[in-house]
Amino acid sequence: MRAHVIGESVHIKSYEESEMAANVALLASDARVFARGILALADEIDGGEATGDSTSQDVRVGDRVVIVREWEDGTGRDDGKPGTLVQLDSEDDHFPYRVRSDSDDSRTVWVHEVRRERAATAGASTPSVAPERSAILEEARKLVGSQNVGQLLDVARFLAGE
Repeated sequence: MRAHVIGESVHIKSYEESEMAANVALLASDARVFARGILALADEIDGGEATGDSTSQDVRVGDRVVIVREWEDGTGRDDGKPGTLVQLDSEDDHFPYRVRSDSDDSRTVWVHEVRRERAATAGASTPSVAPERSAILEEARKLVGSQNVGQLLDVARFLAGE
């Protein structure tokens, strides 16, 4: 996905195998609603951005982690994916975490930021979403046309001005 400004609107283009699959133009106000919807979707998945005891500084080799950001800037293909922290290089400011992916090939990748994976709690319930927010979230899913959480978050951060 790519997002950029043309005149008074935000244009979001979605690609599949280097072919453009969708092109959406949003007014600034609609782009903000879209960005908030994407962030709400991400919060439904992982409970929100890491705070307090779940920051990268608190992880240890062997911990189950989720890759927050593969790269310092932009979106990586492994953003949002789980794995196991296998090496930590505190001297490296750019890619200090080596994570063994849960993918079929169990490859390892050096990444910029991770957070400890939240353990599932017995009886935990999915957060409820207000009906109007649910409609916005569904529209956001249609507009983005991607299941890649990293790409969705990258667009949401861009639209939110972060």
